[in-house]
Amino acid sequence: MLNLFLDILFPQHECCICRVPGKFSTRYPWCGSCQQNLVELQTCLPICQKCGKYMLEKRPLCRDCRVSSPDFAIARAVGPYEEPYRVTTKVLKFLGRRQLAVRMGDMMAEVVKSEPRFWPIDVIVPVPASQASLQQRGFNQTEVLGRQISKRLKLRMVTDALERVKETPSQRELTREEREKNLLQAFNVKDNKKIYRKNILLVDDVYTTGSTSRECTRTLLEGGAARVAVITWATGKGY
Repeated sequence: MLNLFLDILFPQHECCICRVPGKFSTRYPWCGSCQQNLVELQTCLPICQKCGKYMLEKRPLCRDCRVSSPDFAIARAVGPYEEPYRVTTKVLKFLGRRQLAVRMGDMMAEVVKSEPRFWPIDVIVPVPASQASLQQRGFNQTEVLGRQISKRLKLRMVTDALERVKETPSQRELTREEREKNLLQAFNVKDNKKIYRKNILLVDDVYTTGSTSRECTRTLLEGGAARVAVITWATGKGY
């Protein structure tokens, strides 16, 4: 019923990725050609077995995970952070097309379902947005993605367990070292009763350097979580 309401309220007359004209919906927001491209890119390169980054050479771990193994149990993404995954991320975040989160969240849930190393999962926690981002966009994209994943996996999501306590400037132009320094102590467990001894599925939109996922994981584990696994829509490349 909600999807029908969204389709009536926000009719889509073009593919949200390539903009080819047609009739699209919440369940099918992009064309068949773009869907095929999305699927083919999922297996375009080998991935790091820990963080899920795409690598040019097949090896168990990327350089970042070899140098400093993340505290999360596993991180995976639906596909690489390049077109068309990059386009869908920007359309969701910067154009406010929240209905895209339905299809994106479904595909993220399928990745979690198909990977035994994600399980068990007790609760879903979205990465908190900064106040600046919330004021600019009016919503937290990781929360709307998490809500759809929660629906598909039939798992509870909590949005008030983890909070962002430090405002950070945009991460896009920073090096990995700058990002890590930027995010140090940026998060806090607001209510540890909701995550204590729980197996957490952490939801974010993009995994690039991994700084956000690493810091959120560290914060959750120090707050009493038993285990953290990470799912994102897209991920960067490792070496």
